Amino acid sequence: MFNLLRTFMAVYETRNFSLAATHLFTSQPTVSHHIHQLEHQLKTTLFERNKRSATIPTAAADILYAFSGNMLAEWEKTQEAIQNSQKDAIVDLHIGVSQSVAAVLFSRIAAALKKAFPYLQYDVAVLNSLQVVKQLEGQHLDLGFIEQPLTLKGAVRTTLCTDQLIAAGWSTGTWITREEGSGMRYYTTAYLQAAGISPQHMMTVNNNAMLLALVQQGVGQALLSDQVALGNAPAQAIGPQFQRHFYLLQNPTANWPHKQAMLDRIVEAARASEVTR
Repeated sequence: MFNLLRTFMAVYETRNFSLAATHLFTSQPTVSHHIHQLEHQLKTTLFERNKRSATIPTAAADILYAFSGNMLAEWEKTQEAIQNSQKDAIVDLHIGVSQSVAAVLFSRIAAALKKAFPYLQYDVAVLNSLQVVKQLEGQHLDLGFIEQPLTLKGAVRTTLCTDQLIAAGWSTGTWITREEGSGMRYYTTAYLQAAGISPQHMMTVNNNAMLLALVQQGVGQALLSDQVALGNAPAQAIGPQFQRHFYLLQNPTANWPHKQAMLDRIVEAARASEVTR
């Protein structure tokens, strides 16, 4: 049935049996046979030919065409879901995640992938944004998630969602930031310059959990995502200009089964998480 519908859609769109055959990489007699089978099953005429051999869809064809695209799309999704549920659909991926993405977003993406692709297997390295890009460049990762707008020659970068930054903690003269190459270091430097702040002391840590703990203990101030639980630490809005983006980078040479379907699910999960915040 679905092969018949594909043939029907090609004839409907081209208005020509020969062109439809060319698009489908088959012969004109095969196209004619498929249309005859479909008309026999539906007990109606789908196309009429005038004296100039033009192929004219009937009202029944108009109705069938309106439903055919959706039916074929649903069938393809069903086939994909069945394939993904089989053990031989196991895919091994290597993923790099910046610490901010790990804290705010990646668990939601992982849950969506687990639901859609039960036998997907992957390892995750938590790094800073620059390290993720370097690992991709060295062909050690298939996918990278970062919050700093870095690029990699030949790689595909997709903007996933936004994340609002805030200034958190008590004013002690100390500002806490991440190491060079991290997205948080990038945004902290930009914020201090824009706000005209000259800290008495800068403390650098290489871990977001440590940075948060220092803020909560009153050691100093830092930029954090507004999605992070601050405990009793105060927070100050710093404006939409410090609304950063999370990005997905794809290794241009990496390929695996159901790749596009997985990428689509990642984007859907990321953007859905933004809506529900």
